[in-house]
Amino acid sequence: MGTAVIVPVKDFGQAKSRLAALLSPDERQELATIMLRRVLQAISALDRRIEKFVVTSFSPAIELARSLGIKAMVESRQVSESDSVDRASLTLENDGFEAVLRVPLDLPFVAPADLELLLKAQEKGLQGVLVPSLDGTGTNALYRSPPSLFASRFGPGSLAAHEASLIQLGVPYAVMACPSLALDVDDPSDVANLLEEPRNSPAKQFLLAIGARQRLAALNRERA
Repeated sequence: MGTAVIVPVKDFGQAKSRLAALLSPDERQELATIMLRRVLQAISALDRRIEKFVVTSFSPAIELARSLGIKAMVESRQVSESDSVDRASLTLENDGFEAVLRVPLDLPFVAPADLELLLKAQEKGLQGVLVPSLDGTGTNALYRSPPSLFASRFGPGSLAAHEASLIQLGVPYAVMACPSLALDVDDPSDVANLLEEPRNSPAKQFLLAIGARQRLAALNRERA
């Protein structure tokens, strides 16, 4: 059945807790919603032969996805992002899918062209593709063929953990830098990087509108 793209989404009531010193709970939820919409819009623009899913138990994410023609894999429980991705990947493999691309929800500059490039991995004979985060330690996109090729290890040091799994398996893989996928927004340093970007995005506009630059300066003074 080809390839599927999945976006894991947890309840936004717990969204972006590492931004608590900078944003209110409502602002964190709004920021997460803005970035999710951007990611889902990018995915919806992909070839219609690619199946697209959100993996979540969060009703607003399901509604947003379906409004863009994206299906929902509704979870009965959420343990961790790695668990959600792996359970969804195994389900898709059992349904006949040959490959899965996992994309996070918090990429303010995601571009369909970069996602399409990743989806060509199978044509190049690759069984794994890792897209590093901006700091070079995280995994901002993960392609696996077959979908359950190895276990996800999202979190600190995930890029090295995923690459170690691929090396151990001895399968062809690539670590691919993608400018539009490098920056994810999890903590105040990510917000600072986003605000310094010459590129524009809805997430950046929102943060500027609520005075995030000034809040960052005040937070840095408190921590100095």
